[in-house]
Amino acid sequence: MKIAIQTMDKEFVAENFGRSLFYAIYDTDGEEIFWLSNEDNAEAAHGVGIQSVAMLSREEIDWVITYHVGPKAKDVLEQTGIQVFTLPPDQNLLKIEEAIRLFLNSD
Repeated sequence: MKIAIQTMDKEFVAENFGRSLFYAIYDTDGEEIFWLSNEDNAEAAHGVGIQSVAMLSREEIDWVITYHVGPKAKDVLEQTGIQVFTLPPDQNLLKIEEAIRLFLNSD
């Protein structure tokens, strides 16, 4: 399973899904993280969430861990079959590894 987490600095989960600079891609099979640049989408004037979803879909992402996804991006995520795990808003400034741990222990 592949999980995407938005980040600006490759350490903490970013608040904005579409305008994040990177996505940490966690592959549960190999238990490793690799980085996907979102810099081109982050600078776009419109449709950044939708463009980001398209990029994640090409990477065959199964889940997105996020604080918030806009309504248009959420619709496209649903259409592509990418599921959303929403982090609690009171747990801001989570490190990427902590967010992954929360997701994996959410069963």
